[in-house]
Amino acid sequence: MQLSINLPDNIFFGINQTEQSLSEMLKEKLALELYKSSQISITQGAKIVGLDIYEFMTLLKKNKIEVIDDYDIEDEVAMAKRLLA
Repeated sequence: MQLSINLPDNIFFGINQTEQSLSEMLKEKLALELYKSSQISITQGAKIVGLDIYEFMTLLKKNKIEVIDDYDIEDEVAMAKRLLA
C-alpha cells in the first residue's frame, strides 16, 4: 500500500530533507509508534522500515521502547507454528 501526504512547499524546503529521507523518517516513526501501541509485532515493524528484526530491536532500544512483550512473543510463536506446520 502506498500512502501520501501533502506538505506546503515552504515547510518541506524549510526542514532541509530530501523526499527519500523524509519518507524513511516517517516510516520509522510510524513503525515505532505502531509497535509502542501494540498494534504491530517486531516482525511487522521491521518490514515497514526495511530492517531485519534484530536491527529493528536495536532501533526500539535506541528510542527507549520496550523490545519484547507478551504481544510479540505470542505473535512470533504463532508465526513459527505456521512455518513449521
